Amino acid sequence: MPAYESQPYDNLYAGGVEPKTVIAIIVKAGSGVVTRGTVLGRQSQLAETDPYAGTPITVTVDSSKTGGIENPYCILADEEVDATTKDARAVAYTSGEFNRDALKFGGTDTVAKHEVAMRNIGLITKRVVK
Repeated sequence: MPAYESQPYDNLYAGGVEPKTVIAIIVKAGSGVVTRGTVLGRQSQLAETDPYAGTPITVTVDSSKTGGIENPYCILADEEVDATTKDARAVAYTSGEFNRDALKFGGTDTVAKHEVAMRNIGLITKRVVK
């Protein structure tokens, strides 16, 4: 998209005091179509023998599960990632200020369930007043 075109409003952000940082991630195959604002848990990482060693392998956070995915790790930055049948490379936020009403979780989880854990890793949630 050319720089001179207006950009649509993005309700994922909720302030500009805390800088946003991003990392490369992999959304694990079988996760389905994952959309922007989904909170992801880190299940594992690529092996040291892989050219992209250390890249986190993630799935949608769900407190009813185990193996790392019960804890928030990052927030998907890409608009949409299709990890239905194969691992998908993506970009995710590891810090910043985010609109708590725009965040998505797995299972029956809510932002209230994960808010403290997210704050502890630099993902700050805020209520956006319209």
